Amino acid sequence: MQLPEHGMDPAEIRTGWAEATSDDVDWRGGRGWSLVYDSPAWHQELVDDAGALFAHENALSASAFPSVQQFESEVVDMVGSIVAPGRDFYGVFTSGGTESIMVALKGYRDLPANVNKRRLVMPVTAHPGFWKAADYLGFTVELVGVGADGLPDVAELLAAVDESTAAVCLSAPCFPFGVVDPIEEVGAALAGTGVGLHIDAAMGGLFLPFLDAAGTTPPRFGLDVPGVTSVSVDLHKYGYGAKGASVLLFATPELRHASYYVSTGWPGGAYAASGVIGTRAVGPAAAAWTAMSALGRSGYRELVAQVMTTARTIQAGLTENGLQVIGTPPMGVFAATSSGPSIASIASALGTRGWWIDTQDSPPSLHVVTFPRHADIVETFLTDVRDAVAEAAAGQAPEGSGASYGVMVRGGRIDDQVLREHLDERFTARR
Repeated sequence: MQLPEHGMDPAEIRTGWAEATSDDVDWRGGRGWSLVYDSPAWHQELVDDAGALFAHENALSASAFPSVQQFESEVVDMVGSIVAPGRDFYGVFTSGGTESIMVALKGYRDLPANVNKRRLVMPVTAHPGFWKAADYLGFTVELVGVGADGLPDVAELLAAVDESTAAVCLSAPCFPFGVVDPIEEVGAALAGTGVGLHIDAAMGGLFLPFLDAAGTTPPRFGLDVPGVTSVSVDLHKYGYGAKGASVLLFATPELRHASYYVSTGWPGGAYAASGVIGTRAVGPAAAAWTAMSALGRSGYRELVAQVMTTARTIQAGLTENGLQVIGTPPMGVFAATSSGPSIASIASALGTRGWWIDTQDSPPSLHVVTFPRHADIVETFLTDVRDAVAEAAAGQAPEGSGASYGVMVRGGRIDDQVLREHLDERFTARR
């Protein structure tokens, strides 16, 4: 496509929007099991309004737009009241979980005491955003395996820590299996050693603390846990804000200061940044503030109870159809393996029925992220699971896509080159 000679008519533009989304997953109809974290219609509309109203204000300058300071600082405080109860915390607002990880690791790298520490230790289940950040920032990564329950062995994890380790990175929960790493045990061992402990609570930060509403004791994972030195929480996941919103909390002001980038040498003036991105809209911060303010603690508790009811129904239905949930996931994020037909063929059969569901390969499993909207389609989904398993068992379902995270690579083979080619395709116009 080339830039048109003359501007298109607004009606034609809107037609282009509709055409562009014609093949998108029907998340509004509950057909997606990742990527979009929906909230009740009234709430989603309010969040959308906030994002649109502040779409053009520039968060690069809180001097020009004091609104960004209000929204970001108050969101940081609200998150801190949940994941750092009774503790001092020093937060920043970022564009998402990956940027929060990047900023956190910069803090650990640039802390004066860590000048010779360029090593990170984490379970293999830690988000690849850690590996990406390590690649950018010059860290090496020591990965520790996990057991059949999806959890690392505490002794093995601690044995991997040495004098060159800047931080251990754990998850609450990990994305692949939805289980919470042994944070309290590791924190107790690291407290006072000078080794940091970052908790990636991108998914669980605004869900796990409200599990008592679903009859479960919430696990501890935040800055109130001895030894934990930073924690990140996404607002656009179970915070139900608009995309592009995350909070990173540090236990000390020194660590937050080390995470900043500041410069006074540019002819254009002094430059100070709390994150990787420069120009960005105030919209995501306004939407995050709106999402949290509109729900309050009672609203989050209600949504957690609803999601857990749905998740438990799905888990029971999968078990009835011969699939097994991995480990003991405390929230609506989990994976299920099959002792019968292959996961790839089951996923393929579900795909032909209009479901977008991720698969994993170690072990082969379906990956499920449960949303409030799924309460309306759970019975339809489980009926299709039953039929998909039967179809796969009869050899009538082809092997599907290669296992992936948020990416469907057709053909069943995944390696580095295939992934690069997939990214190339993303920037190739379809018409």
